[in-house]
Parts: sequence; C-alpha cells; structure tokens
Amino acid sequence: MSMDPYEESAAVRALSRYPYAVRSVRLLSDKGKKAVWYVDAEDAGGLILKKVPFGTEAIRFMIAAIDYMRGRGLGTPRVHRTSDGGGWAREDGQNYVLFDAVRGRPPEYKIEAELRTLLRGLATFHVASQGFESPTGFYPSYLLTDRETTMRRRVEQLAAWKSAAAGKPNPNGFDRLFLGRADAFVAQGEDALERLRRTGYGDWVRLTHETKTLCHQDFAAGNTAIGDDGRFYVFDMDSLTVDVPIRDLRKILNKVMKRDLAWDLDTMLTMMKAYHEAHPLTKDQYAALVAELTFPHLVYGQVSKYYEGREPSWTEEKHLQRLHEMILTESSKERVLESFLAGLDAWVR
Repeated sequence: MSMDPYEESAAVRALSRYPYAVRSVRLLSDKGKKAVWYVDAEDAGGLILKKVPFGTEAIRFMIAAIDYMRGRGLGTPRVHRTSDGGGWAREDGQNYVLFDAVRGRPPEYKIEAELRTLLRGLATFHVASQGFESPTGFYPSYLLTDRETTMRRRVEQLAAWKSAAAGKPNPNGFDRLFLGRADAFVAQGEDALERLRRTGYGDWVRLTHETKTLCHQDFAAGNTAIGDDGRFYVFDMDSLTVDVPIRDLRKILNKVMKRDLAWDLDTMLTMMKAYHEAHPLTKDQYAALVAELTFPHLVYGQVSKYYEGREPSWTEEKHLQRLHEMILTESSKERVLESFLAGLDAWVR
C-alpha cells in the first residue's frame, strides 16, 4: 500500500480497523486539526478518510444525522462502519471517520440550471433533516434562539469599532473607508432587528424547536456535487446546527451575490423559486429571511477580520480591497430585497 508520510502510522492504523484491503492513500488537504485522505480500497472502491476535530458525542450526532437524512432521500456519502461495527476509529488521540467518495463535480453558480439544482438540494437537505432527534440528547450546536441576541451584539460591535476608528489620531485607509459608511451599517442592523420583530419569526422558532430542522452552515458549491450518476450530493457535515433555514439561505445568497459585487433580483428569484419547489415557505417566513439579509453580514465579517486580526497574513491592501467589495455588494441589496418582497404575491400563497 502506498501512502503519504503525513500521519502515516495513525491513518494506517485507523484504516486497519475497517474490513477493506487498502491499495493506496493520498492526502487531499491538511488544515491542522482537520485532514482528508482519498483511499483506494480493493473491495470498496473510492473512500474518503477524514480526521475530525471534535469528540465522540459530536461524531455520534453527525453520523446519526447523516443516516437519518440518507434514509429520507438526501444524497450524502455513507459513513462506513469499522470491523466491530463502530462509526469511527480513534488513533493517537484523534478521531477518523470513513465515507464513500463522490465522483462528480461542484455545481457552477453561473449556470442557471445548476444554481437551481443547488437550491433544490438545499431545500431537500432541510426537509430531510426535519424530525431528527439526537440519539443521546446531545446537540453540538443549537443556534435556534441566538439570532436576535447575535444581531444586537453585532450592531453594538459595529458601533464600538466606529468609535475606536474615529478616535485614532491617524486613521488609515481601512478606518476611513469604514467610517464613511459605519452609520449606515449600524442603521441596517437596527432595521434588520425591527423587521424581524414584525414577522412571525417567533412561531417559526417554536416550530423548529419541535422539528429540530438542521442547517448545514457551509452549504456552498465546494461542499456539494453533481454526481456522475446524476444525483446531487451534500457533504462536509461537520458544522450541523439546529436553526431555521434562513441561516443557510442567507449564506448561499451572499456567496452568489458577492461574486459579481452586486445583488441581482432575477438571480435571487431563480434561487428562491428553486428552493420553494422542494420546501415551500410562507410570505411571513420570506419576510424573516429578508430581515436576516438586511443585516450587513458581509461588511461585518470583513471588518471583524481586520479589527480582530483574524487574517494576519493578509496585507492592508487586501483588507481594504475586500471591504470595498463588500460595501459594493451590500449597497446594492436594499432595492432588490424590497422588490423581492413586493413580488411575493405572484408565486407564494
């Protein structure tokens, strides 16, 4: 068997726990606490071995959720069991999980049919997760009740960053660009909170508390695939949380829109109508989505990266350019969101 030298002994020992004859192993990525290998097994075909950076309760939760959603029609790689029936192998203090490999390619945001496939896949994910109960009662993440608290905290943080930047004797280019729009971003945050309060969001939270609907939290082209077999697949279930679907919808909408540095109504309608086909929402739920989208998440994320030093390898120029891009994207959003709300009667009951 050929194998990369990285963590060779631990990975080999982890693979030896499974009932497969392994021909070769190739390291695909290494992010420190996480690592992924492609495994060619003589009697199982292509497999993916993942080193996962969380404990056994969280792994048990993830595997149970995957099994549950697969049983309800979601295309997602199967988790293989060890020779003694376990869901993972533990070696040198690290946990390893073995999955089927998916042969296929990520969908393209720019191809409308594939963008629709992506959003139908997200809807299928949310529907398939409904009714899931953790087998141990343990939920590694439960963000359902955090939305308003998080929004309020982030509005206050934007205001604090504004005050700090304004108090500098020599503000730099990033400070000046942020200060030029900071009041507008704080106002957007306040508007988002007020919009959310005017919807029936609380009813949706109570329903989701009963159904335990899951959000993926990183549902994007890179974590999905259009398989060679024609099926759509979702993978990388490391960050599952209980929440209303607007968490995933907000993130994928922002990912798509920021590529062109502007929101586009036709693209938003294409995405949301595709989602609606598999998981219809009410007008009030779409109003809650618009409230979530009103908050300047993209700008907040970039400003926090800079002022909290979360991207130390980035140059000042890169931080400044990214903030400029996020401002362009956020600035085009209000008109599109208002038009989206105004047109709901045409296709939502």
